[in-house]
Amino acid sequence: MYLNAYEERILKGERGFVAEKCMKFLTKYGDAAGAERLIDIDGTVDLHPGKMSSWYPETAVTLEEIVELASRGEHFVVPTFANKPESPAFIIDGWEDCGCWPQNDTQFHAQCMERLKPLIQMGLVPTLSCDYYLISSYIPTVGQHCAWGESSAIPWANAILGARTNYDGCFEAAYLGKIPEYDMHLAKNRVATRLVECKVSLKSDMHFDLFGWAVGEAVGLEVPVMTGIGKPTTTQLVKMNAELNTGGQVRMYHIPGLTPEAKTASGGQKYVEKISIEEKDLKSVYDKINYASNENVDFVYLGCPHYNIEEVHKVAVSLKGKKCKANLWVMTNPWTFKVAEMMGDRETIHKAGGALLSGSCPGMLKGSMPTADVMATDSAKQNYYITGFVHPRKLQVWYGTTEDCLEAAVSGKWKAKWRR
Repeated sequence: MYLNAYEERILKGERGFVAEKCMKFLTKYGDAAGAERLIDIDGTVDLHPGKMSSWYPETAVTLEEIVELASRGEHFVVPTFANKPESPAFIIDGWEDCGCWPQNDTQFHAQCMERLKPLIQMGLVPTLSCDYYLISSYIPTVGQHCAWGESSAIPWANAILGARTNYDGCFEAAYLGKIPEYDMHLAKNRVATRLVECKVSLKSDMHFDLFGWAVGEAVGLEVPVMTGIGKPTTTQLVKMNAELNTGGQVRMYHIPGLTPEAKTASGGQKYVEKISIEEKDLKSVYDKINYASNENVDFVYLGCPHYNIEEVHKVAVSLKGKKCKANLWVMTNPWTFKVAEMMGDRETIHKAGGALLSGSCPGMLKGSMPTADVMATDSAKQNYYITGFVHPRKLQVWYGTTEDCLEAAVSGKWKAKWRR
């Protein structure tokens, strides 16, 4: 991979030991990806706080090194936002109410928060969320190169914003402001190769969740043009994006009249394949991820990706005056958590026996959640990942609408069936 003179100097250690390690990582990464060069990031970066080790142990940046950089007044060279914390993952707000150890331990929480400080000193904005892009104070625009992570975020950047990113948000990119140029950074790879025609009316949030999974399964790594999906809300787009990258690995798509690059989607080429998504395809996904048999629900989880304020408020309104028989977690980002407190929604959810939390999810917490044999969720993504995170413990999982899940939280029973 070609390096310019400045990059060569960094690789030789002229900017310091940590910068040298970061450049070694990026060159190894670029070689593995088949990139010809590094490009400057003119958009934004996100990273998982705590996840400092790179894929190559010899180039891993340690917390101690970051503390030293921060003490010297060094900063990230591009706007950088915080994804969910990892290694360890932990709950940011509401941890006192979560009901499971070590998340509700005062000392554990204090130690985890302390680890964030040097990154914040370097300029990390503590959005601390899987859908940080909904609350970021600086949004990249069409054509800007970024380094993002997270399943729902990658198609948001590429498709909805028209920015350019692969799944590679990391400390190294934020510190050097560079990333290998390959895949979605190249215009030729953003051209649609599949036409997906939606033949079913997508009426609910769950329909967009299932539709995203079905499209992901159908197209895999390809870039689709999608038609017939109506006018999705922000919530529905976030859900669809998450499942595009769960059922498959769709980093980019086009929707005529919605996404900024749709007019040039085909690049003058014919589509390799036309795919129809019908009601039977949505039901097939629904049946696949409803693999529970026990109707007694112990734990209900809402907020994957993290709930926005409208979703949190919807839960609070639904629970007002009710009491939950099952444990209920409602997860959001720290900023929305504080707004929900101001609106009284946290108190309403708490009075009903639930917990409003921020910053993580049961999957990222590696199954650290209230003891449960049967769980219910309105997220196909969380449904897909959670059983692997709690393995070898057996966990049955129900999937349905938010309303289905709230009914299960109050009654302690799963009563939902497939319906249109």
